[in-house]
Amino acid sequence: MRNYVYALLLGSIFPLGFAPFDLYPVTFISISLFIYILDKESNSNYYLVGFFYGLGLWSVGISWVYVSIHYHGDIGIIISLLITFLFAAFLSLYFSALAFLYRFFKTKVTHLNYILIFPILWVTIEIVRSHLFTGFPWLIVGSSLSGTSLGGWTPILGSYGSSLIVLMSAGCLTLILNKSKKLEIYSTLLFLLFLISSFSLNKYNWTSQDKELNIFIYQPNLSLKDKWSINGFNKTKKLIEQAVEILKEGDLIVFPETALIFDKKEIAPWIEEINFKLIKKEASLISGIIAKDSKNDYLIERYNRFQGFGILNSHYDKVHLVPFGEYVPLRYYLGGVMDVLGINMVNTLPGRSINTLKAGKIRVSPSICYEIAFNNLIRKTAKTSNLIITISNDTWFGRSLGPEQHLEIAQTRALEHQKVLLRATNSGVSAIIGRKGEILERQGIFEQKELERKIYLYEGNTPFSIVGNSIIYIIILLTYMYLFYLKRTNVYKS
Repeated sequence: MRNYVYALLLGSIFPLGFAPFDLYPVTFISISLFIYILDKESNSNYYLVGFFYGLGLWSVGISWVYVSIHYHGDIGIIISLLITFLFAAFLSLYFSALAFLYRFFKTKVTHLNYILIFPILWVTIEIVRSHLFTGFPWLIVGSSLSGTSLGGWTPILGSYGSSLIVLMSAGCLTLILNKSKKLEIYSTLLFLLFLISSFSLNKYNWTSQDKELNIFIYQPNLSLKDKWSINGFNKTKKLIEQAVEILKEGDLIVFPETALIFDKKEIAPWIEEINFKLIKKEASLISGIIAKDSKNDYLIERYNRFQGFGILNSHYDKVHLVPFGEYVPLRYYLGGVMDVLGINMVNTLPGRSINTLKAGKIRVSPSICYEIAFNNLIRKTAKTSNLIITISNDTWFGRSLGPEQHLEIAQTRALEHQKVLLRATNSGVSAIIGRKGEILERQGIFEQKELERKIYLYEGNTPFSIVGNSIIYIIILLTYMYLFYLKRTNVYKS
């Protein structure tokens, strides 16, 4: 019972290593002590140690779910807390699986357990969680190093590879807790090797500085109610008009997700006027927009669109949608029922392709909302781009941990490809992120203002841009082959 309490507490401090706290050594300590108590658990309930660690981690780490459900979903406190708890409990099952697999593969060799087996299993679970049930790649361990001086492995191995480095380092710390003097020396040297290599690699530039670009990021800061109203649209329209007027030749403006709530066809005269002014200045505007297609009186299909205007006159439609948030599963079966009930069914369709937006010197890798969390999705366009832009609307999450965690994920994508990333949101946190994942400029939550800065476009690719997660997949595959080989020998406990 005591270990369950310890696991719960250790899990609850894990998110302190992530934004907005950024106490990344705490994550090392949390993982290290979790390995220790899991390894010392002698009874058959070891999977509960994993579950309680996960419960502590997710209860704190995704507390923003409560804010979204209660304050913006108009659902009572008790029900909102229950839904948040159930979601955290579901995600905790991944840590139960981790504990089960650790006991299955655990050997008689302590340092092998701590430095290889546990880290590989954790990263495996991270990858599975990022893909299963549409995926939830949140609080990936490697992301905690973004924007720090220890992110050197991320452009080579990606966020999962950085997770492996952190976990192996945590395993070294766990070994220090053993009473063996030899293991203490061995683990300390290995831990220092991880730190020094991460620090040294972080200084290396995989991409090269190219042309300069003047950019503006606008954060309208409209309430959710205002955003979807005519009044809110008129405010955004006025901001865009003012922004276009002050533009100089070649400039770029970025507005957030669904900043324009009407389809281009519905506001065609105004769009033509804006396009004319932008093209005259050889400038570009990017904004989120709703693209609609009405099938009948009750079924409205739409796309969540990343739309370019001016010389960057092309678009990208969001491909990774949120189930029950942006689309209704089995909609063709439910559509008839909704017709009878007279209920409008607004259904967002996934985009047909993933494409880079190009105009003049700019080649943009686009993403919308939580697509930025999927590193392989971003890689498909980032490797042919010289600028990454993500647009989002995090108003749903208020002043919770959500917007800051979302920003940190964007920092990880910038670091993976060593290219500047622009992030535009409705109410925060909008930011300009440097190629090493550092914040160059940012806006606060619920501030209405714009960011203006000259940035550089970067050419070239990192190893991760070229091969993606292939390296970490090969490492994992070879490790499992080795572990199953050991399984047939006397290295494993009965």
